[in-house]
Amino acid sequence: MKKVYFFIFIFSLLLAKENPKKFYEDLAPDDKKEGWDIGFDNISLNFSSTSINNQENYQNFSNTNFQGNSQILAEGKLFFHSNFYAQKFVIFNLIFAEYGRNIIKPKNAPKIDNTTLDRIFISTDYTQKIWNFDTLGGFDMGPFIQLSYQTQFMSPPTRDRTKILNLNPGLKLFDGKYLKSLNFSIFGEENFTYSSPTQSIGFNLFMQAQYPFNEHVKWLSTLNFKQYFFNNYPRNFSPQSEFEFHNKIETSLIRHLFIAPYISFYLLKGQYFKTPATNLIIGISLSYKQTYTKAKVKTNDSP
Repeated sequence: MKKVYFFIFIFSLLLAKENPKKFYEDLAPDDKKEGWDIGFDNISLNFSSTSINNQENYQNFSNTNFQGNSQILAEGKLFFHSNFYAQKFVIFNLIFAEYGRNIIKPKNAPKIDNTTLDRIFISTDYTQKIWNFDTLGGFDMGPFIQLSYQTQFMSPPTRDRTKILNLNPGLKLFDGKYLKSLNFSIFGEENFTYSSPTQSIGFNLFMQAQYPFNEHVKWLSTLNFKQYFFNNYPRNFSPQSEFEFHNKIETSLIRHLFIAPYISFYLLKGQYFKTPATNLIIGISLSYKQTYTKAKVKTNDSP
């Protein structure tokens, strides 16, 4: 944790370096947004090629990104948000789901049915707005606490359906032009997937960034890293770290429809295994996104 606090301290100094007086004057939180912001960030159908390695030792882990075989497949993803903006705080709510499946029926052979992705993630968090920065396109900053639940659509052959409850307190940078979200948190995890529930404590880093090349083309990136400090899992499926990275260049087609080539990478390292399991996905995504209710932007005349 000392390294994390040191990183945050150095980051703050870099932000203040250009104009220290203006830096400290602008620390007041940004209260321009107010009300509900509701919409679909992404409903997509992905066509891709998957390469999975070293998955044999990881079949009983709760992480669901290492099932199936290397192949060409189709996947669907959904990302829905419902956020509430107040003057000094924001409540972020989201639902994320992804499912990938490929059914092959070879001639004179048994059917091959592979589930390559299967995840449902639901979360709500309270974020206090304390500071506002104009650097790096501008963003707000403050402490947050998040409660989340992860499960899946189908139960895999070797175990019950994933059921994981997480509580994450930490620090968040959010709502920037380029930096959409950057979270540093400590997580406490209760896993009800197995007959005997297991507990974990660790560190989580999450980032969402974007860069618009022009009005119709945008680069989008998401990164998530988890490091386990303590867990009481059995040795044969005790996690040490998890990492996932998604990168795509999105082009607007018509109104709310977008097309994007993308690359996704998942990694899971077991505490007692030398080699990690990896899942590399390269493909093209056709997606729909629309905001139905947008948080109001206050004007200078607003009270």
